[in-house]
Amino acid sequence: MSTEQRETLETILRQSAFPPSSNVNEQRRQLKALLSAQPLPTDVTVTPAALGGVPTAEITIDGIEPRHTVLYFHGGVYVVGDAFLAADLASQVGRRTHAKVISVDYRLAPEHPYPAAVDDALAAYQALLHNGTAPSDIAFAGESAGGGLAIATLVNARDHGLPLPAAAFVMSPYADLTLTGTTMDTKHEVDPLMSRQALQARSSPTSPACHP
Repeated sequence: MSTEQRETLETILRQSAFPPSSNVNEQRRQLKALLSAQPLPTDVTVTPAALGGVPTAEITIDGIEPRHTVLYFHGGVYVVGDAFLAADLASQVGRRTHAKVISVDYRLAPEHPYPAAVDDALAAYQALLHNGTAPSDIAFAGESAGGGLAIATLVNARDHGLPLPAAAFVMSPYADLTLTGTTMDTKHEVDPLMSRQALQARSSPTSPACHP
């Protein structure tokens, strides 16, 4: 990538197609259109299912005999995205770990404020255990808000006295909803997508995505 191409890409990312002031339904529509334009690999199968009453997408890859189960949580600042739109990235995790991936379609704000997503994540994990999957054969994974949700579910499972999974793999976890971390400032210039301004609309004390 040339310097000119990189600068053009950064400009596009900084002029986000999903401004926080825009309607959340429009953001969801645009995200779905964007991700749906990228077809899944032909060897990936996505099947609607449920765990503990929570909708899920079961993701398998042809030719891979699953040895483990990954409980996957999609990103989207707790307001956009879904388990099926995350299937491409989730399937890559499954491909590299030789695991079946169960992507959790947790409820989103603002229709379902905190603790809906946390409750759904725990319910799915409890159901997986109840169905006979050993905790040693389970790993959590997630990106962005999903990474934060994976961490929250580890804490929630511990507090409920449940056995913990073998591991958790989180990618750029959105874990600091207070936005007080120093990297919000020190990395401001190098991160063209995430900024305090872009996140504040979804993480302020009045945001339905947060703890009331």
